[in-house]
Amino acid sequence: MAISRATIEQITLSSDLIGLVGEYVSLKKKGANWEACCPFHEEKSPSFKVNPAKGIYKCFGCGKGGDAISFVMDIESMSYVEALRFLAKKYNIAIEESASDFKEDQARQTEKESLQIVMNFAQEYFHRNLHEHPDGIAIGLSYFKERGLRTDIIESFGLGYALDQWDGLMQEAAKKQYSLELLEKAGLILINEETHKTYDRFRGRVTFPIYNVSGRVIAFGARMLGSDKNQPKYINSPESLLYDKSSALYGLYQARNAIRQADMCYLTEGYMDVIAMHQSGIAQTVASSGTSLTEGQIKLIGRFTQNLTLLYDGDKAGIKASLRGIDLIVAAGLNVRAVVLPDGHDPDSYAKAFGSEELDKYLKSHTQDFIAFKAGLAAEESAADPIKRAESIDSIVETISLVPDVIKRSVFVAEAARLFKMSEEALTESLNSRIYERLRKPKPRVPSSDEPPVLPPLDEMDHPYTLAFEQQKISPLMELEQGLIRSLILFGHKPIEDDYLIAHYILEQVSELELKTDVLQKLRSEYADRLDFGDDMSPDFFLHHPEELIKRMVIDLCAEFYQLSPNWENKYKIFIPTEEDLLSTALYANILRLKKQHVLEEIKELELILENPSEEVDDMEILKEWKEKKEVEMAISKELGSVMN
Repeated sequence: MAISRATIEQITLSSDLIGLVGEYVSLKKKGANWEACCPFHEEKSPSFKVNPAKGIYKCFGCGKGGDAISFVMDIESMSYVEALRFLAKKYNIAIEESASDFKEDQARQTEKESLQIVMNFAQEYFHRNLHEHPDGIAIGLSYFKERGLRTDIIESFGLGYALDQWDGLMQEAAKKQYSLELLEKAGLILINEETHKTYDRFRGRVTFPIYNVSGRVIAFGARMLGSDKNQPKYINSPESLLYDKSSALYGLYQARNAIRQADMCYLTEGYMDVIAMHQSGIAQTVASSGTSLTEGQIKLIGRFTQNLTLLYDGDKAGIKASLRGIDLIVAAGLNVRAVVLPDGHDPDSYAKAFGSEELDKYLKSHTQDFIAFKAGLAAEESAADPIKRAESIDSIVETISLVPDVIKRSVFVAEAARLFKMSEEALTESLNSRIYERLRKPKPRVPSSDEPPVLPPLDEMDHPYTLAFEQQKISPLMELEQGLIRSLILFGHKPIEDDYLIAHYILEQVSELELKTDVLQKLRSEYADRLDFGDDMSPDFFLHHPEELIKRMVIDLCAEFYQLSPNWENKYKIFIPTEEDLLSTALYANILRLKKQHVLEEIKELELILENPSEEVDDMEILKEWKEKKEVEMAISKELGSVMN
């Protein structure tokens, strides 16, 4: 169910951006703005700026920017709707649902909310059993205490116990009048297809709630305590509207702040491994919950840090089976390392045997980059087998070829050459061959500039700005179009004379041009419509635009956090013109440059047609059009020269 526009506006107006950001970083006032080291990337000098008057922030290091809603989306890794609800709760704003929603969306959101309610109920029930029910205390709590878990760790991870009864949870749920259908959709009960009898999914097991990044229970893992060989040791909740196991990580909610502070994340395999690491003071640890590492999980980690260390126990077969994860991490652009514990040890057993400090020392001293790690595994197998040695080298080169950064690839090639005592030239040739072959493969069709980008609904988008612009390279034409829209938004509402605004002038000058960037064209069209109807055209409206995608683009274009000191004029009598002071001359020149670039693009298209003649095309007509465009280009260049002179 969507949140009404009135509620969103109230959330935007009520949000204290300085107070909100100040909960995560230490802000210092500088002039009219505030600054800090960016919470989204590592830096030594502050490039993260907050403008409280406009209610926006911008990092000039990593490029992230937005308003209070965007900040919560970025810092808490929430969707748009989740961020709105987070802020509404924070500022005690009653949420008004929009009456214009599609019924399907309403039903879906209502079901998600209902599932969340029963998952919270189940978590409270399992956790209460652990402390209040005789069986929970004697069996569940005893198990955790035997494993050496402290009370604060048990509470932090919300550990619990599912009674060894067929319908223990169902009986409690009936008291709350929760339907069996809802319990089944949440994965809490099972229905026998033959007998149609219902029973609890989790029975006679300790439970490990799985939280999303905002701290809501979305699923459970459960460990058997008996010795029934017919039952799996661990079982997990099935996927649901709340739980997508390929995009969930156990322990991330508890680890997220530690990951940010350490700028590094340990990735291990099981629930108890994560808990043992946290109890040992190494809280920047998460687990993939028994599933193979996925792109979604890597992307989730990437929101908190670019440095990921895989933590393995001494099981060689398990290590080989999970090597594919390294390639996925490398391809995602993260820095990946690995560390292997001694044979027979996992984080829990090592900490118990040698203590927390020794575990920390071991991890720091035995961590390797992925080249050395894979090379070490290969050396054990291929010492006397040239074919296996070649296969190992081949595997490492394949991994290096997935690294997006050219400089990092070069460094890794040099390291691999050193370890395998080979020439860099041979490895580079193999590397380039792989990259070339990958580039030759047909790519998915990219929509043309006149097609709107196909984006999922905002409440399902991880980061709308990234989705739209991440893969676009900034061309000269796009730069000029961005400059035009920047001038339109910042100064369009200002008058030139009487009722004639700067916006009238800009829009008249470029009326025949179709902007090649979809969002910029949409912005221009909306601005023109608002101008016609006399609506609000102030920069503030667009800086807090209802559409997250447009808002982020506008903030990126218009964010100005560096201000000239008044001392230049007041004390030193040096007048430095502002962007607005130079607008009368610069705007005309920039419009000419934009027109020229559009003409140049058209000339290129015509030249392409002339280079590839076809019976269907009249070459003479194309040549005539080409000459006309060249004359226009020359006229604009001449005019530009006179303006610049």
